Amino acid sequence: MLGSLCKKSAMLSDTARKLLMIMRHSAVHHAHMPTLQELEIKSGRTPDKIISGLRELVNEKYIEWTPHTPPESARIIEGWERIDPRFKKRKSEPQELQWGIDGSKTNYWTDY
Repeated sequence: MLGSLCKKSAMLSDTARKLLMIMRHSAVHHAHMPTLQELEIKSGRTPDKIISGLRELVNEKYIEWTPHTPPESARIIEGWERIDPRFKKRKSEPQELQWGIDGSKTNYWTDY
């Protein structure tokens, strides 16, 4: 059962997430896509793991890239990981203000 939960997960693997961050940073701050050698150096991953991570990014539609071409030919579609729908944000509700007799806010002095 645990294996089936992992397969349904929308989260990227560590390698794919790291590659996406490196590629986006390189594209935004250095105006070029990193080469395979740069990805090896910056990610600490082997070429096989990098290619596998790039394929995962293609399958999840984070990048456009044709396998058997250099990684610098990739194009970023979405530059950060999507929010996992399993984790919902809590909606913050405004707290009621308590007003003193003279119109001042008493919350400041009574709520620590």
